[in-house]
Amino acid sequence: MKVSVIVRTCNRPEFLQEALLSVELQTHKDWEIIVFDDGDNSENQEIINLFKLNNPNKRVVYYNEGSERFLFKESWLIAPKLSNGDLMIRLDDDDLLDTECLEFVTKVFSETPDLDFAYGTSAFFRNRTIENIIDINTPHDFAKTTATWEGYLEGHPYNHPWRFKQDAFEEPRYISSLIHASKLNYNCLWHPYIMRTESVLKVIDKIKIESNFVDDLEFLGSLDNLGLSYNKLNKILLYCRRHENDHITEPGKVIDGKTLWDDILEVRDRVDFLRPSGTEFESTIIPIEIDGNDNTLTPEELQTRFETLTNRIEDILNPNQNFVEKFDWRLF
Repeated sequence: MKVSVIVRTCNRPEFLQEALLSVELQTHKDWEIIVFDDGDNSENQEIINLFKLNNPNKRVVYYNEGSERFLFKESWLIAPKLSNGDLMIRLDDDDLLDTECLEFVTKVFSETPDLDFAYGTSAFFRNRTIENIIDINTPHDFAKTTATWEGYLEGHPYNHPWRFKQDAFEEPRYISSLIHASKLNYNCLWHPYIMRTESVLKVIDKIKIESNFVDDLEFLGSLDNLGLSYNKLNKILLYCRRHENDHITEPGKVIDGKTLWDDILEVRDRVDFLRPSGTEFESTIIPIEIDGNDNTLTPEELQTRFETLTNRIEDILNPNQNFVEKFDWRLF
């Protein structure tokens, strides 16, 4: 199974180089890379050229139109049409793939033929120290109190029933989908995102991405509402790195006159109307019965695993310096 790793980057060449090396170090070797550069950075082009030289047998596509923010939205629609892979996995430039990530996801999708896409569990690190693990429940695991169904916008017309308390209906309704979650669980998916390419291509022409902040919610919510099946992966496959560089999804940031929360509400409305007429508000979750699909690592074990990966990346980037630091000249 070939995997297309879709990398998004914007003016962070040092992160991009490390993200690409986390792909090069994968135990699964049948991969290609498609890079969407959302800025105009000549350093990124040099990094891509060097990466191609070091991986002459791999397909590496570099896509840049020089317009900031545009590609972050449109790359969801462009990537499936460029991909030669059976699967696609999204990777932001400041994240790193665990070395067994591609091996595991190919196993999952090979042994679960009805699975169209999946999302995963992530570990957050600041520098080299683990901060927390994002391990969310499936979107159907809601809190059971009616208070969690309080409307996001009080007094909104009832043509958006998911915004109101569950007990507003004569009979309980199953109104969940990937992004139509309760007030306490609105962030109901997380990195990484893995998609079966042929499944996405079947519905790609029905999707329009307009969000600057939560384009992932808009795209995956659209796949859900257009009938694709999914589930969550429990194994930690990706390391997110907290840092001081620019983040798109900072709560106070304004893009095109909207904040993050404004964008979330608008995305929910748009995705709601993608569901074909007459379709029940019930998503298809496909059981994943694969050995290893669990999060059993202790924080200490996870810390060691992350440090091993970053040390290998540093050895590639700075081989001579690392050799000098590790070599004890006093032995001679």
